[in-house]
Amino acid sequence: MISVIIPTYNRVETIKRSIRSVLNQTYSDLECIVVDDGSTDNTADIVQSINDDRLRYYKLDHNSGACVARNKGIELAVGEYIAFQDSDDEWDSDKLRCQLQKLNMVDADVCICRKRVINEKTGATMFSHKGMDEGFISKKTLYKGTLSTQLLFAKSEVFKNICFDEKVKKFQDYEWGIRACELYTFYFIPDVLVTQFLQSDSITVRGWDDHEVDKDTFNYFIEKYENRYKKDKDLKIALLRHKIRSDTTSNVNSVDSCKEVFDLTLSARDLVILIAAKLGLLKLLYATKRRIDNSYWCCVFDCASK
Repeated sequence: MISVIIPTYNRVETIKRSIRSVLNQTYSDLECIVVDDGSTDNTADIVQSINDDRLRYYKLDHNSGACVARNKGIELAVGEYIAFQDSDDEWDSDKLRCQLQKLNMVDADVCICRKRVINEKTGATMFSHKGMDEGFISKKTLYKGTLSTQLLFAKSEVFKNICFDEKVKKFQDYEWGIRACELYTFYFIPDVLVTQFLQSDSITVRGWDDHEVDKDTFNYFIEKYENRYKKDKDLKIALLRHKIRSDTTSNVNSVDSCKEVFDLTLSARDLVILIAAKLGLLKLLYATKRRIDNSYWCCVFDCASK
């Protein structure tokens, strides 16, 4: 059996679409666990109106955050495998079958796929993980930022052993991956099996310009992984690069961090970033890239292939 966990909060307009895309999977031996993170709308009525014995509904006492809801779902899950769905997204009908088949075929612990991202305001469509080839994912690639919870499919033991850090308000999937890749293998398939709908009130969209949270989050990561950070050069470079972006967009001087990265890589790219930081042009450089890529999110996920 596969346990599919859907954390939700005030998603009365989209939760039915999300649940239906899970229940309509070609692989039908599943349970769908909706963990309501204290919704104040009619989410409960919508969920409970769906007549399917595989659907389970659990409501938290108060709004506690997505990581708390996900961890509760993990606690409730009884399947041999666990996958996550977002309450405003939609799955391809073959998602679970494809990922289960591939996971067993290559003997991996975690499988991720690609997703299409539709901006419901503009109608623009983007795709994650451009140029990334099928295969096992190195730690170095994971550190750059390749994970998104609704793409994850894993053996149950992976999530039972490594839950989400409930202190993290942003980039929770990224932080989870840092810990998980120490013990488990990750495999990527290039199939586009998830459709993400970007809405004005979605966590992804609201988070794009929350630069202070970005800054605090990566400072927390660097502090949390201080010991590994000293031994793992790739993790150090990745976290510093994320910190440089978040510090720069928060108007925090990042020259020292830029120099630290350049000293580690001696790459032309990092030399350009260091020079831009010294000239006070780094924020403009990031803003230009964001306009070209159409969103900060796209910058993050396309970097996996670079």
